Amino acid sequence: MSPQLRVVSLILLYGLIACLSYWGAWLLRFGFYPDLSGIPENFQTLWWQQGVYLLPLKLALLYASGQFSGFIRFFRFPDAVRLAGASGLFSFVCLVVWYFTSIRFVPPALVLAADFLLFTFFAMSARVGIRLIDEWRQSSSTAGKKADRVGIIGVGETGSSLAAELSAQPALGMRPVAFFDVNPDNQGRTLHGIPVLGVLEDIPSYYQSHDLDKIVLAMPNASPEEIRQITVLLKSAKIPLETIAPLGQRLSNPDLKQTREVKIEDLLYREPIALDEEKLSQFIKGHRVLVTGAGGSIGSELAFQIAGMEPAELIMLDRSEGALFEAEQRVLQSIENTSLQVEVADLRDDEVIDTLLGRCKPNVIFHAAAHKHVGMMERQPRESFANNTVVTMRFAEKALAHGVKAFCLISTDKAVEPTNAMGATKRLAEKAVQALVDSGQSGSTQFTVVRFGNVVGSSGSVIPIFEKQIEERRPVTVTDPAMTRYFMTIPEAVGLVLQATAFESAAALFTLEMGDPVRIDDMARDLIRLKGLEPDVDIPIVYTGIRPGEKLDESIHYPMEQLEATDHPKIVRVGLVSQDRDEADAFLSEISHLFENLCVMPDADFRDRLFRLANT
Repeated sequence: MSPQLRVVSLILLYGLIACLSYWGAWLLRFGFYPDLSGIPENFQTLWWQQGVYLLPLKLALLYASGQFSGFIRFFRFPDAVRLAGASGLFSFVCLVVWYFTSIRFVPPALVLAADFLLFTFFAMSARVGIRLIDEWRQSSSTAGKKADRVGIIGVGETGSSLAAELSAQPALGMRPVAFFDVNPDNQGRTLHGIPVLGVLEDIPSYYQSHDLDKIVLAMPNASPEEIRQITVLLKSAKIPLETIAPLGQRLSNPDLKQTREVKIEDLLYREPIALDEEKLSQFIKGHRVLVTGAGGSIGSELAFQIAGMEPAELIMLDRSEGALFEAEQRVLQSIENTSLQVEVADLRDDEVIDTLLGRCKPNVIFHAAAHKHVGMMERQPRESFANNTVVTMRFAEKALAHGVKAFCLISTDKAVEPTNAMGATKRLAEKAVQALVDSGQSGSTQFTVVRFGNVVGSSGSVIPIFEKQIEERRPVTVTDPAMTRYFMTIPEAVGLVLQATAFESAAALFTLEMGDPVRIDDMARDLIRLKGLEPDVDIPIVYTGIRPGEKLDESIHYPMEQLEATDHPKIVRVGLVSQDRDEADAFLSEISHLFENLCVMPDADFRDRLFRLANT
């Protein structure tokens, strides 16, 4: 329906209801006198004369309150409140006039009160009727298509909204027929006419007796342990379980389905992170921002979030053409009017990078490019050193030379007391950035290092390996039953990286609050259960033993590091101990000297020097 036709339709609808309610209010007030009109003779002329200007006034107030700009077929409680408010405003204005002029210009007070009640009731009834007709029409259009019979866990606001949405939109293919809740006192009650059948433990029996097709978890504040218990209960009974997508995802992606399968991220759920949007906007908006490693897990998410903050230009750099293309498409398809520049380049090529920085003139750089696979880099420590340490040092120097305003290095918990080559080279990258500052070379550039643990779904994460093993019904290989790691979702980590970089401070190292460490063995078992299988029954778990360079537990901080609170509760500032200029210059020279002798130094000597530099 066009906007013009919608307005005309609403004017006609409300105008007709206003006329009927106005006339009915007079009849109610005077008890239906026996003459044809039912209105006393002394009011015969007055009632319609007043109606000539009072009815247009009511329509004008309805228009001013936005009643003609809404969608006719959508009507819920907030719409009802606004409609009642507009009707009440008209009655209030008339009552004020009546108070000062009696019935000269407006009807008696009881007529006005009856008119308010009649108009509000009939207008709401008409809107509800239109919605019911629309829902019937949608049901007719989907006739012949079997809708899934759905049981909903949770009778709170989320469950109520989900049930109302599914009932109102049959095209979604799901019909709520039952509720379940953790509180046994709710059993036997109804919500939107749908019964609360029982508690969680009752689901398997009711699933069969009520011919349910799936269960949807509508408890956004459920703890990971609660979600895990529900998952184990239902998956062991072979009952399909879905959950509602988080509100943020639904807002950013209107095409996202109402429900989705439970993921491992849900079992790692922590409280949603609130970011200082104003500070982030000031830091990014209107600036040219360069992201290296933009084809990787962290780099692509950085680019995606930055693109939504209105940068003057976003430059995405990676040496992997395929990965960069996919990251570029994600930005282009999701965020409009983004000034985007994509650069396929190798950060080791000094001339190319110098030319690029001179041409693009970035104000802010996020350096996410790095080798991250522990096992692979353990076999190629020279490559890890060249790419993670030397490239970072030289790239930071180039940023200084080109007057970059802010430079952020993405680091890892593997850099804390490193026992593997990848961690050692990332630790050296951290120390190289600090040495540039201590040597007095940083100028006006604000250097930031952000250190955090594993992210769920990244290219180096163990989760994709587990998922592939489960899909192929192969044994799931876990290093050690006691091994733990910190985990965080990619959007969560990137949001905190942006927030930390936006802090106005001198050179700083920040770490992210990663929550409690997670046992890899528990995660593997959870993934198996999410697929509807039973660990050690359907899928065996095999322990392979700790590999060279691995630790049972990781840490985000060195024991001697002084931790300082920041303006954000999930970001911690690490107090750095500055070295004098000669020490800083000597450290940078050692890195350069080690790189110069990279190809001629024996393996044992190289590793010994690498770890000595990292741990001193």
